[in-house]
Amino acid sequence: MKLAQFIQTTMEQRLKDWEQVLLEIAPRLENENSRELRDHARELLNFIAEDLSTSHTKEKSTGKALGEGRIPAPGVGGKHGSDRLHQGLSMLQLVQELQALRNRITWTWSNNQSGIDTQDIDQLLRFNEAVDQLIIGSVSSFSLLREQETRLIRTMLEGSVDPAAIFDSEGHFLFCNTAMADLINTSPRGVIGKTPHELGLDFFKELHEEIAKVISKGQSQRAELHHGLPSGIERYFDCYFAPVFDDRNEVEAIVKTAHDITERKQIELQSWRSANFDDLTALPNRRLFLDRLEQTLLEAQRKDSAFALLFIDLDRFKEANDQLGHEVGDRLLAQVAERLKSSVRAMDTVARLGGDEFTLILKDTSRENAKQTAKALLTSLEVPFSVNSHRVHISGSIGLAVFPGDGEEIGQLMHKADQAMYAGKDQGGHQVQLYEPWMTKVESEHMRLHRELDHALRENQLEVYYQPIVDTQTGAVVRAEALLRWHHPAKGLLTPDAFLSVTEQNGMMDSITNYVLAQAAACSSRWRRTNASPFPININESPASFATRSLVDNWRDRRAEVDMEESRITMELTPASFNNIQASSHNPGHDTAFPGPRLKLAIDNFGIELFSLLALQETDLECVKIDRDLVKNAGQGGKTDRVLKGLIAMAHAINVQVVGVGVEKEEQLQFLARAGCDYAQGFLFSQPIHQNAFEALLEQSRQSHPG
Repeated sequence: MKLAQFIQTTMEQRLKDWEQVLLEIAPRLENENSRELRDHARELLNFIAEDLSTSHTKEKSTGKALGEGRIPAPGVGGKHGSDRLHQGLSMLQLVQELQALRNRITWTWSNNQSGIDTQDIDQLLRFNEAVDQLIIGSVSSFSLLREQETRLIRTMLEGSVDPAAIFDSEGHFLFCNTAMADLINTSPRGVIGKTPHELGLDFFKELHEEIAKVISKGQSQRAELHHGLPSGIERYFDCYFAPVFDDRNEVEAIVKTAHDITERKQIELQSWRSANFDDLTALPNRRLFLDRLEQTLLEAQRKDSAFALLFIDLDRFKEANDQLGHEVGDRLLAQVAERLKSSVRAMDTVARLGGDEFTLILKDTSRENAKQTAKALLTSLEVPFSVNSHRVHISGSIGLAVFPGDGEEIGQLMHKADQAMYAGKDQGGHQVQLYEPWMTKVESEHMRLHRELDHALRENQLEVYYQPIVDTQTGAVVRAEALLRWHHPAKGLLTPDAFLSVTEQNGMMDSITNYVLAQAAACSSRWRRTNASPFPININESPASFATRSLVDNWRDRRAEVDMEESRITMELTPASFNNIQASSHNPGHDTAFPGPRLKLAIDNFGIELFSLLALQETDLECVKIDRDLVKNAGQGGKTDRVLKGLIAMAHAINVQVVGVGVEKEEQLQFLARAGCDYAQGFLFSQPIHQNAFEALLEQSRQSHPG
């Protein structure tokens, strides 16, 4: 049987043989579609059979042997080469496949022949020529496409703005694009054959570790690498390492691409720092402090060691802050932080919980050593601070608890250190107080009042009273001041003087101010006349609120919760608060951070401190309230009358209204009216009263003064 006929009549068996041979050479094709593999092979065998059936001259046969046959790369052989390239086979596997096919068909056909004559030998020669033509076409197509891919990949890598490189299995550079070369301050050709270590790259260890992972696992890897450039700039890269396999399916090279993520890392770092560090002092904040305290506790449990927890509250800081302004106060806190950090070891933690409260964690220390360290800290705080040309004297109250003697849980240690600190403050401050069991039984007045006030907030024991402010010309009630009262279950009705200091030291002032604002805003809206604007109500803001920039954020949140369009609220400032605003870079009266209607501001206790007229005008005040000590002597014809007339005229000159406070006598009211004072407030009209009583008083006033 002629060879061409043999191939045609035994086609299905030959296709099975072909598939078997192919899967032995390239096991990775085992999951390929069997029918597609056989259809592909059928085209090749049909070509061979057709070629064998065509007569050839001697010259044509010679030309085919020289690669001049009728099968160019785009033909059957070319398609075979491109298909095998796309299937991931190597050129060697492609040639092995066709050679194995040649051997299998030749051997099978020869065994079926009873003998071989001259014509059979000619068939074998022509069969080999056809297979050679397939090999030439396949290899040519394979090579052309591989070269094209290589050019495209090289061009892509070379033109990429992201650093890219190719390494051999030992970490030597095989390729480096311009972006990578610029990054390491060299030329693309200058790195070939060298390792990152030989080039002095600071991340060579991490680079070699990732290359080793790719080789050992045979899988792509991803890692973030940090690189210090020769210029000193720090850069972060998200790197991708991909393996390149040889014909034996072993990693022969590693392609590394990198994307600069420095900006993202900086944002992440800044976000982490903002979440874990205090902006003012750069010390760990409460969140990071609690994390380090937990880690210290776990470490001490493992090592069976002790550590100390210190709570520090600054003595006389509030007075310095109120007198010198919040800018001096902030700088003072920053200097305190530096002094505390310089007084302890690097292994210890100094943190700021808020306000003028600091905490320290002293690792691996005894009770006595912790006490000595605390005394040294106290001594360092006694040294005067120099802030903005001011010489500031403060001190501190330090409470100390030790693990494990004073507690084996974080909550216990913090509570006992806090108790020890307040015990020291109750004894006059300026001392180190170690926790003692009696402190748990004898709770300090300060702590007790704080606990009761916290309970009062939850149980609605706080209430807003209102004192009327009248028009001096008509006597009509035209506005009011909101004043907080505490219905204490044991002590009766308390004014803010009895508990205000507790709220400022324990962070409760915001909650209380929010409560007063909500109550006043509701009444302002409810007490309006029909189709008239809301009824004006003044509320008081603590000077402590003006210690930091956070006032703007606090008021933005409050205004979001209270409909300021439907109420008319004026915030009264103390002279200390006004001075703090002037020392700062923001003005809550017309700060652009406030959307919608602007805050209305007033100054209380006006006339007892000097104010710049320009400062008063720039603050955009609505009114000033003349201090009661001046009003007390009004109308007696003395110097006080001249001072009052001057203050009223000065305020009116910058378009600011005036309220006389503490009016208790008719002659005081008459003088203020003659002097042009706009409003009056005092016991002559009413003491602060419950909102229901005030509402009745307001209605009575409106009936008496319908205009």
